[in-house]
Amino acid sequence: MVLSGGDGLTRAFVCVVPERGAAEALASFMEGLRRFGGYKWVSADGIHVTLKFLGDVTAEQIQKLDTSLSRLGGTRPFGVSASGIGFFPSPRRPKVIWLGVREGVPNLEKLARFVENAAKTAGIPEEKKKFRTHLTLARARDERDIPAELAGELERTPGLSWTCRAFVLMKSVLTPSGPIYTPIREYPLD
Repeated sequence: MVLSGGDGLTRAFVCVVPERGAAEALASFMEGLRRFGGYKWVSADGIHVTLKFLGDVTAEQIQKLDTSLSRLGGTRPFGVSASGIGFFPSPRRPKVIWLGVREGVPNLEKLARFVENAAKTAGIPEEKKKFRTHLTLARARDERDIPAELAGELERTPGLSWTCRAFVLMKSVLTPSGPIYTPIREYPLD
């Protein structure tokens, strides 16, 4: 496992990644939205449901987390569907445009609690915000109202459906053209 950057830390998170076909269908739709300036749209490889953002962690913390995450048992694969657009912090001047999860929320919440507990045993600080199931579609480059034309396009955002068969410990490297995500390890569901 190649983990850390020059400072010995790895920026990481734990997530659920949609099946390839589902992510590609959503990314294809978003390709048409790139004409709206001021937003950084997520690529097909970047679409995921974050269970926990870990921040910058040490190799030792990742090793402890990996050991704990490997112990999940009794969780069967489950269906996930996502539809409906939302905004953080509000629709008025959103910083994030997201797709809401409709089916599979209790199972994702259960996974998030498991990951939170595993992270705590690895010495990673507890998340202060309430877990909210969503898939980020875009981030605003600055504070702005959503143009009416974009709002109309967002109403046509297709939904996603897939079977969650695993969750992933993911490395994130920030670059000027956007983050690069590399799986550290995948944890299959029973």
